[in-house]
Amino acid sequence: MPKKKINSSTRNLEAKDFYSDFSKNDMLYAVLVRSPAATGKVVSVNIPDLPENYYLFTAQDIPGSKKVDINKSSVRIFGYDNILYNGEPLGILCGPNEEKLQELLETVSVNFDVKSLESALNKAIKRQKRPIALAEANRKNDDTSAELSDFVSSLNDLPSLDNVIDNTHDEENIEKTLAHKEIKTGLFKELELSEAEAQLFPEETTSEEWKINLNVPGWTETAGACCYTEGKKVIIHAPCAWTSSAMEIISKVLDLPAENIYIHKTKISGFYSTGIWRNSVLSAQVALASYLSKKPVKLVLSQEEQDAFMLPAPDTTFTYKTAVTEDGKITAMAIDISVDAGACNPFAQEIAERLSLAACNYYKPENLYINTRVFTSKNPPTSFCLNSVENQAIFAIENQIQTISNQKGIFPEDIRRINSISKNSSFPISISSEELFPTYEQAVKISDFNRKYAAFNMDAIDRLRKNSNPFFALPLRGIGISTGFNYAGYNGTTVFTNNPKVEVTLVSPEKVIIHAIKPSDYVANIWKETAAEILQINKKAVTINSEYPLEDIPDCPDNSFNSIATINDLIKKCCNDIQKKRFHQGLPITAKKSQGLSTKKLWDKDTFSGIPYNNLSYITAIVEIELDTYTYNEKIKGIWISINCGELLDPVSAKKAVLLEVQQELSMLVEGKTFYCDNISINFVPTKSKSVSAGNLVHKVLPAAFSSALSSALATQLNQLPCTEKHIFELIRDREIESTVRGNE
Repeated sequence: MPKKKINSSTRNLEAKDFYSDFSKNDMLYAVLVRSPAATGKVVSVNIPDLPENYYLFTAQDIPGSKKVDINKSSVRIFGYDNILYNGEPLGILCGPNEEKLQELLETVSVNFDVKSLESALNKAIKRQKRPIALAEANRKNDDTSAELSDFVSSLNDLPSLDNVIDNTHDEENIEKTLAHKEIKTGLFKELELSEAEAQLFPEETTSEEWKINLNVPGWTETAGACCYTEGKKVIIHAPCAWTSSAMEIISKVLDLPAENIYIHKTKISGFYSTGIWRNSVLSAQVALASYLSKKPVKLVLSQEEQDAFMLPAPDTTFTYKTAVTEDGKITAMAIDISVDAGACNPFAQEIAERLSLAACNYYKPENLYINTRVFTSKNPPTSFCLNSVENQAIFAIENQIQTISNQKGIFPEDIRRINSISKNSSFPISISSEELFPTYEQAVKISDFNRKYAAFNMDAIDRLRKNSNPFFALPLRGIGISTGFNYAGYNGTTVFTNNPKVEVTLVSPEKVIIHAIKPSDYVANIWKETAAEILQINKKAVTINSEYPLEDIPDCPDNSFNSIATINDLIKKCCNDIQKKRFHQGLPITAKKSQGLSTKKLWDKDTFSGIPYNNLSYITAIVEIELDTYTYNEKIKGIWISINCGELLDPVSAKKAVLLEVQQELSMLVEGKTFYCDNISINFVPTKSKSVSAGNLVHKVLPAAFSSALSSALATQLNQLPCTEKHIFELIRDREIESTVRGNE
């Protein structure tokens, strides 16, 4: 790779290339040394015979801070003292040969505090007194069989090593509530919870549970980073989504001024990335190895590590209890949201609030109770992805609505219309069904949804009534629908300033520079077209400059405001200012605009009321599926998507972007399988309203449409994604057993 001159006064925030492609002479490869147990107090980590040019660095070698603050939460760079979870990084091992590194990794010795282990073993032995006493009694009775049985039982009852280590003194091992949000409307607000539930829910009311946690596909680039030093400069190539935070973390860890840290942003592979902070900590670990060894270091996580330790979202379970009238009106809804944040998550409170807001989608029950709790566990730390926080909630509520539709025998369209309007609802949501339903009507029409839904549903009912054996049936068919929304600005955030700024310069009569963080090619093209149209120049003469002076680097994630609606409006204002001045003063002319913080006044965090979202876009997705009951192979027969994102500035690019999202999502719905569909129809609702980004909409609704379609085909409810062929087999088997039992009754 050719050597590039580094500008010490500016930082380029444009994402280029992939970090895993980076190479440098004399480069070392790195692997993380992980804890073999979930609990315990680490005394030391070492390798008996470390060869020359191989290095092992742990928390003891960190020249600066062993912990860093991220959003007022303390995060460790390497584990030390009490272990937080199984697999916690305790150090980084690097050397010139990757195969040798793996051999050395097997010889790493992680030594725990013997006194803690001794204490725990004594407790374990005491817990075995009763089985041992029974064995002794059996011996006296000369009952050899009973003696052997009790001895084996005693061994089997001994706790595992992970549970043996004494952790009663370790407060970090106790489950903690990181964040909590409770919302009450209607009778839930007026009465005690138990009294309200007694009045609102019949005795036969059931609860449905929903869960989705999609992993990044195996063919995408895993998390990692490359780092090297040049004099006092530390240069990192990594897919960091929050540049200013990554610089601050590395600066504190290495005890170097921030001006010595250079982040070269690389492309983020896939939609469900490692979030906004996990890769920054990973980059700090690699930077430490490079800084101390004085050599270039590259760390690329294995796919197993990626799947186990870099989860894209917290493990979340949604439990819905609903009271519904015969005509489909939801009179009451109680929602419990349980969020496993793992060992830590610095953004727990914002996750809790965003999930609570999205838990009803655009539906408006008159009596509503939402209880969201985010807690720690012995699992790996979880991430916070700005663009996908609400995805899990929309998956849950859309499946819940479909369940109600099935139970009441009411068409999905009718059940949605009935529950999208309520004069008595006080839930603080600004989703307009008037803006969303044009997407619904369009998707239903082009897919022939109502006819297919009725036909497939009647076929499923017929199969259940006749108690037909699904294992020897014709291919099962189903169709599902899901609706949702996305937004370009969340007014309730307390994590970032969320104050985007844009600078536009007319350098010459035919050259314009937009100073902003370069977004996707689709959005960048729209920015350029906007500037070119107002300033009446060729679009090719418009460029985007993503270089920022050190002191002006945005203090929020780089993708937190790069939307059409936000930045494009600022570009328009800048260009209009320049157009007014261009014939009255000399060039260059620069105009600067910022959104300001006025939008935050629309939302009151204390009362949780007002307008939480800005610049909304809407989507409806329909999926038709066919299931082969011999092979358990699913085949997607068609996907129909309808979007309302305001006026389309570039229809061709918008359609390509949506198609890409569809393909990304299809690779994550079933474990170990990627779907392909030749029949994908993408349509936009014609409108002259303000243009809003169509990005990330597909990820909100396609999983729920898929699960509803598969549930329709199976004639039983699929309540989690990703699913497996084994899970589908079990659903069919259990449904058959249930049908047989009912038939016998």
